[in-house]
Amino acid sequence: MIGWRNGEWFPLPDGAEVSVISPGPCLFETFALRGGKVECLPDHLARLVQSCPRLGIDSNRLTLGAAPDPVRWAPVLREILRREQLTDAIVRLIVAPRAMDTLATEWVTVRPLPATPPAIRLQLLQTRRDAPEWLPRPKSGPWQNSSVAWRELRAISHDTDIEGVQLDATGHVAEATRSSLAWWDGTHWCFPAASTGRLGGTAMAQFRGVVLAAGRKIAEVAEPFPPRAESVVVLRSTLAGGGVLSSTCSDAERQVCWQSTGPQTEARAMLAALAAWRAQRCINLA
Repeated sequence: MIGWRNGEWFPLPDGAEVSVISPGPCLFETFALRGGKVECLPDHLARLVQSCPRLGIDSNRLTLGAAPDPVRWAPVLREILRREQLTDAIVRLIVAPRAMDTLATEWVTVRPLPATPPAIRLQLLQTRRDAPEWLPRPKSGPWQNSSVAWRELRAISHDTDIEGVQLDATGHVAEATRSSLAWWDGTHWCFPAASTGRLGGTAMAQFRGVVLAAGRKIAEVAEPFPPRAESVVVLRSTLAGGGVLSSTCSDAERQVCWQSTGPQTEARAMLAALAAWRAQRCINLA
């Protein structure tokens, strides 16, 4: 595995987590590169920039993190794809503060982009969501809590169509290990409340905008996994279209505690609207 750091190339362990690449406090964003194009990159960079002052980073002095500028991004992505022998990839940008000034160390790594499954199975995890460093919750390293949850899920299954669900300390749904969650209860689109410690995912924010534009009601809730939900959607920026339906959820004993039924008309319509919205916001970077 190769990584770009402030204009230089460095070898890294295959599959290195954020905490290995940048052990101290840092910010990071991940997004999909398909056919040389990235959807909604400005949303990722806006979230990163919002958190930079917390780590003493001057976002105006970032090289790649400052803006979705193809002139800066394209040479880096083309070369790293060539070195890794990839065409499509999950791209990760890490921004870490330097001790001596307000400049930052910027890392870029890539890994293979798996195919988006038609549906995702959910598994309730034992790892509880920890308290955020600040609100709105940043996407920040070392990302230890989510790494523990990810390893718990991998111990259960390595399938790409399974995702772990983290609850908060009171047993309320917070988020998934690499995704945000939303569910349709027949009247409202429900999203985990910020009090659960969930991350403000970019795909989740986009989905909220889409359902509001469609005239749907939304609710932020703090509650256990919703077995009475008609539909559950898994939202992740690296999924094609930004999200997919969930088919089932299993409890800690691996017993199915929720299963989708019916044609899922409402959820399918809103996911199609999300995909169309995102497709209009592509930037050619490679």
